[in-house]
Amino acid sequence: MIPANVSNSRFIVAIDGPQGLANSPDRTMRACERELGAAGKSTYEFPTLGRPFAGFVTGSVRLFWALHKSREFYLYGASGVELSRVNLIEVYPGAAWQIFAEGNFLPKKTKEEGRNARLNILKRNGLTFSRLSIQSMATHDELDAALAAYIAYLFADHKTKNHGEPPFEDAKNQILREGFIIQPC
Repeated sequence: MIPANVSNSRFIVAIDGPQGLANSPDRTMRACERELGAAGKSTYEFPTLGRPFAGFVTGSVRLFWALHKSREFYLYGASGVELSRVNLIEVYPGAAWQIFAEGNFLPKKTKEEGRNARLNILKRNGLTFSRLSIQSMATHDELDAALAAYIAYLFADHKTKNHGEPPFEDAKNQILREGFIIQPC
């Protein structure tokens, strides 16, 4: 699923989920979520279970904290992390699809026509999928994962930009706050 002209062997983990929570109690979302119009909002506190996106936000923020603290992963924008060592980024396919659609309408990703449109975007950018055939349509989650991997590739090739504010540790709560979402240029 990587374009044929890949010359970079560096691995980068791209996670489609928030790396942290907002940096102050008066914020209803992180700066990057506001900039990109993200569906899930990461307030200052973890959302109450049962609320929309509660498990997603909580699980993602805790995953990023664990990876960051492992010292095997180097989060983009984290204090003291050199760009050459970064191997962990946050992505938001929902906004990235719109960049690649270049202003064209994208049908809902839950519909077959929406999945076909997204698959065609990936193919136009050089990605190939050996298991897909007319009988086997990719799910919208598979397509979002493929786009996340492609954004990681673009990041390694310095063809992305960041949105938001640098992440910082909230050691008392054992989480990160704020953080950048990486998007294609």
